[in-house]
Amino acid sequence: MNAEPQASASPARAQPGALGTTLAVLAVPALVSWILILALKPDSPARLPPAVLLFILVLWLSALVFLYARRRLDLQARMAEARDSQQRLLKAIMDAATEVALIATDAQGVIQLFNTGAEQMLGWKARDVIHRMTAEAFHLPEETEVRSRELSEALGRPIRGFEVFSALPERGLSEVRTWTYRHADGHLFPIRLAITALRDRHGSIFGYLGVAQDLQSQRARESSLEARAQEAQEAARLKSAFLATMSHEIRTPMNAIMAMSRYLLTTDLDEEQREITEIGRKAARNLLDMLDRVLDLSKAEAGGMSLESSPFSPIVLTQDCAALWRADATAKGLAFLVALPSDVPPVLGDPLRLRQVVNNLLGNALKFTAQGSITLRLLSEDEGSALRLRWAVEDTGIGMAPTVLQRLFRPFTQADAGITRQYGGSGLGLALSHELMHLMGGSIHVESTPQKGTTFTVDVRLPKA
Repeated sequence: MNAEPQASASPARAQPGALGTTLAVLAVPALVSWILILALKPDSPARLPPAVLLFILVLWLSALVFLYARRRLDLQARMAEARDSQQRLLKAIMDAATEVALIATDAQGVIQLFNTGAEQMLGWKARDVIHRMTAEAFHLPEETEVRSRELSEALGRPIRGFEVFSALPERGLSEVRTWTYRHADGHLFPIRLAITALRDRHGSIFGYLGVAQDLQSQRARESSLEARAQEAQEAARLKSAFLATMSHEIRTPMNAIMAMSRYLLTTDLDEEQREITEIGRKAARNLLDMLDRVLDLSKAEAGGMSLESSPFSPIVLTQDCAALWRADATAKGLAFLVALPSDVPPVLGDPLRLRQVVNNLLGNALKFTAQGSITLRLLSEDEGSALRLRWAVEDTGIGMAPTVLQRLFRPFTQADAGITRQYGGSGLGLALSHELMHLMGGSIHVESTPQKGTTFTVDVRLPKA
């Protein structure tokens, strides 16, 4: 891992040494020339004897030739080092690709490269196959013969031997095909093989690269994933069955408690007794509502919930939801507003589940709004044979931070523990609403600002009745 930085830094370290060598080489002819001039003491350098001038010239030329040769050798050494570095990097990359077999051959099909993935897939060592075997050796003869006949007929000439694998790639065509490989121990396994031609900078083919993927391992992984998916579905089914049984076992005594509470409220109770009885009745009702939501959410997640398709009026559904919560909002001192379009034709859908979603949003708005208003809006958009319907519930309540919005539709999720303590609730309503809208092919969105309010929007497309 540390070889590359050292190799890349070596030219930089070599610069001071190269400069010193150059100065030393040039100093020799300069020093000799200076000594000769001092010894002969001519009137000018031009009056030196011809032999001396020739000697000095040859000395300088020799120094320059030496420096040129040294420079060429250094350059060649650096280029060779760079090639070696690239080859080491390429080999490391190919050996790291252990999930696929990379086999490169020369133009005649003799193996030149055999990566670690190929060794693991085929059971051969690279040293035993490189320059010794052809890529055909791993294939079944009967399969190559069938492919030989196919290509011969398609190309109009005999295709034999390694040409079975190279005929299409050498024409610039992609060859991706399922073959059967033979392992070194003799067992057979299916692979998907992609073959491409290797070309030099002039466009001439100097070899071929085959990339093989073991389909047996892939199919085993797919089977494992499928088995896990089936296990998850079975676990979801068992959970739904358990929740259904639990819901039934708890609902029966709870219904008895609620009936007894209602009966007690009709008797002659003092104020404290009536208050306690009313608290018990509401607690039982809340527990039953939570059980219903747990059961519905489990069914929706397990894919066991079915939706009905019946005609209904979106305006009537909206008015019914508003009527259910208006009195509670007024008692809390909130303005309750409803905005409806002038005319919306009937549609086909599941009014019970849509009413469940809208009521859940209105209940949350009422729970988390202490002052101000709650607004329920219905918007419709005609799309020919269908209507795009949007219900928006706006409140001026406590709002939510962006970090809360990211996990809002997860089961048993509320803004924080303080919300649960102060306002109550199980955190199932929005998760169930999200699942229901998903089943209807719609969506639910939220926009919120802390201390200013929240807007939930339900969007669904339903066919006209």
